[in-house]
Amino acid sequence: IWGTLGFFAKILYAEGVSFEALVAVRALVGWVAILLFVLLTKGTGSLRVARRDFLFLVPLGLVGVGAFYLLYFFTVRESTVGTAAILLYSSPAFVALLAWAFLKETLGVLRILALALTFGGIFLVVGGYNPAALEVSTLVLATGLLSGLTYGLYSIFGKPVAGHLAPSVILSYALGFGAVLLALAALPTLDTLVGLSSSSYALLFMLAVVHTSLAFGLYTAGLKRLDAGQAAIVATVEPVVAGAVGVILLGEALTAPKLLGALLVLAGAALAQVRLDKASRREELSPESPSRPR
Repeated sequence: IWGTLGFFAKILYAEGVSFEALVAVRALVGWVAILLFVLLTKGTGSLRVARRDFLFLVPLGLVGVGAFYLLYFFTVRESTVGTAAILLYSSPAFVALLAWAFLKETLGVLRILALALTFGGIFLVVGGYNPAALEVSTLVLATGLLSGLTYGLYSIFGKPVAGHLAPSVILSYALGFGAVLLALAALPTLDTLVGLSSSSYALLFMLAVVHTSLAFGLYTAGLKRLDAGQAAIVATVEPVVAGAVGVILLGEALTAPKLLGALLVLAGAALAQVRLDKASRREELSPESPSRPR
């Protein structure tokens, strides 16, 4: 499901919808859907959290949802679906670096290898070997990598509250705070939502409910049935699907260096995540972990 996000976003961009308005609608409607789910299944009491939890829930929403959505969907608009997905998959490498810098976790040989594979692959994907013919601009490369960083920060900010708050409760707060930021960012471009076709409005609703709420539920259910290593490998399906959709349905070019780079990034992402899970299996990929709002 998440692998088709970029494809449907491209359709809405072609209809004139701004990326700011798109992510604002997706976050707002997705938040309402998740909130209703929590209220119906867990009751209002489940939404009561300690004041200290807001020290993590607020940046979780503003950075891990708000900033991430803006950066990722801008990158999708300005580049190809496949390139945006691969740049996003720098996330495990950033998590490893952040965990080393702030959580005092060791890097180790495997993590260093994962970092080398990830950033070496990105070098090939964006065409860094031929600066005169770069696949993306410096701005798009920066926003793509920052989307990976902010996506990774969701785990960092979510870790302190993951042990005592349910994933759906964490997500409801994260989407809520993120939606506030995104709504403010979308104010100047809300007129791009006026006069769309009924199919475009349906697509916006689908991105919010199916690609946010339903996908989150399926992801959480899957974590209960997969061990950490399996989940890390299965997660690499997403950019593969995104790349395939871009090539088949949007006619995006797939060169040999780009394909090799994508494979290196996927290998690095899987290696970084597996290594991370071996060190902290219960905290990172248990059913109580802060599932990420893609």
